[in-house]
Parts: sequence; structure tokens; C-alpha cells
Amino acid sequence: MEQALQTRQDYDLHGIHFDSDKAVIQPQSGPLLDDVATVLESFPDWTLRIVGHTDASGDAGHNQALSLQRAEAVRSALVERGIDAGRLEAAGVGADRPVAANETAEGRELNRRVELMRVSDSPAARELLKAMSDYLAAQDRLAFDFDATLEVVTEAGQKLGLASSGTVSLERPDHVRATRAGGFLDLEMLFDGTTLTLVGQNANAYTQVELPGSLDQLVDTLRDRFGRPLPAADLLLSDPYDALMSEVYDVKDLGSGVVGGAECDWLAFRTDEVDWQIWIAQGDRPLPCRYAITTKHMAHAPQYTIEFRDWRTGDAVAPDRFDFAAASGAQKVDPAALREKVAELPANFMTRSAQ
Repeated sequence: MEQALQTRQDYDLHGIHFDSDKAVIQPQSGPLLDDVATVLESFPDWTLRIVGHTDASGDAGHNQALSLQRAEAVRSALVERGIDAGRLEAAGVGADRPVAANETAEGRELNRRVELMRVSDSPAARELLKAMSDYLAAQDRLAFDFDATLEVVTEAGQKLGLASSGTVSLERPDHVRATRAGGFLDLEMLFDGTTLTLVGQNANAYTQVELPGSLDQLVDTLRDRFGRPLPAADLLLSDPYDALMSEVYDVKDLGSGVVGGAECDWLAFRTDEVDWQIWIAQGDRPLPCRYAITTKHMAHAPQYTIEFRDWRTGDAVAPDRFDFAAASGAQKVDPAALREKVAELPANFMTRSAQ
């Protein structure tokens, strides 16, 4: 256990036994809890995240609650053994992350476990991210170009990267224009605070929706309603720091790196669902140079990466009226029809209803 926490920073604790369908730790688990406490006493700078897991018996809501209660029971048991409560965090994920098949008794037993994760919380990394977030939020006008790679994994297990490039220009609080073009996709989005326009250039089709609101509201609508997230959307919100740090439990300052010739601070963060990294330019303009998001619990851990070029702010941003003029012969369609005409993936990447 000690070696695993030192090297992998993660250890599955299978020897903690609970009463059936309860969060009551059985007495025979005491020696193992003593061992965990001894390790923590030997490494007083360690902080642990205690994650409860269940098998797939029962409904999802019950499993989620039970897994959290069991993690909290382990946390309380370690506090009783003299470990500072501030070094321990409890979480539960129910049956969402099995390590074995739930069809057998042996598999269900392996899935009923408590995971120990050694976590970091770098104040320097938080400060650097906050400085970048505050700088971005303070810009009334900003624009940038970007190159992005979206990784997909085929049924044969081959990881492929779909590349695209584009531009984003915005005026706070409620005007934005974004373009994105790849080998199979040529999409433009415009928003003037009242109307959202989505244009499929390669399909010569567009749709418009009355959508009064702010840029923050637009980001949610694009993602949840239209499935067309704004590139690097979290970085463009009125409070990027709160959006980025939501659900983060691990914060690391990894030193420096060079992106596009710029010396950057390299930071890494973890949540239950994704790991993400960001490279921030050093100096008096702490702008992001690269942003990478990795999906943790999907086979082969596909990643989305966006690299930023040519940041402009203030008067350096070319004026834009953010209005729309339809191209000759362009067809106005409803949002659902546009989604069919402008797919995120080319036809040869589609398998039945799955991507």
C-alpha cells in the first residue's frame, strides 16, 4: 500500500468489510485501518482522497449514496486513529467504475472496495491559474486563433486525432463570433446578445434561434442544447477560475514548458471524470497557450487539445458587428436539420448510433 501510494498515488483497498447494504465497518477491518493510519503518520505531508465503490446490485442512486457513506465511514475511522481530518476527503462513485464483471459473485466482491488516492494541492498552481483567469475576465474585447485535436477511439482500439483550426472573437458581455474548419467540417457561430446563428458553410445551410442572454448563458446552451461547444469555453466565461476549478481535487505545478516558442507555466488538475492540463504564458500577459482535457474512464483515455495562437486584446481586436448575412442560395433550416447536415464526425467514423 505504501509503495503504491508513493509511486502510482492510488491503491484499491479490498480488505475493508461492511455490514450488508450498510456503511458500518465490520470489526475484522480494524487491523487494515491501523495500517492505513500508520502509513499516514509516516508521511505527514500526504493528503488522501477516499473513494467508495459498490457493485452493480441495486439502483444507481442508492449505490451512489452508499459508496459515499462508506467512504465517510473510513474517513471517520482514520480520524479516530489520530489522523487530522483536514488530510482526508471522502467521495463516492457508486458502481460506475468496476474493476471486474458484476455477473459473478467474485467480480461483485472485487468491485466493492475503497480506493485511496494521494492528492496534491499546490498553492502556486492555484495562484497562477487565478492570475490567468482574472486577466482573461478583465478583457472587454479579445480574440485568438486556435488549432485543436479531438481524439476518437475506434472499435478496434485505434486512437485517431481529428484536427481542426478556427478563430474566436468576443466583446463582453454578450457578443461572440467563432469559426472552426476541418477536413469535413466548416462551421461558423455568431451571437449578438439576442440571436444565435449557426452556419454550416460546407452545407450552405444555417439556423437562427432567439436566445437573449449573456456569453455565460450561451456557453451552456451551445453545449447542452445544440451539442456545439464553444472552443475553450471555460476560459471565456466571466469567472473562468470558478468554472475550471469546479470538482477539482488534485492541483499540481509541474514547472515550465515551451509552447509555440513561449515560456509557459505548466499546471495539471484532476476531477473524477477528467484530467486536464494548461500551459500559461509567463510575464505580464498570462494567456493560455495550450489546454488539454483527458477523459479518464474511457478506453485508451482520448484527449481534446487546443493550442492558441495570436491572442489579441483591447484595441488590437478588429471591430466586428457580429451580425449575419446569408450567402447566396443558403438554406435556412431548423436546428435539428442543421445537426444532421453538419456532423461532428465524417460518415466513415460513424458506427450505427455510436461515434
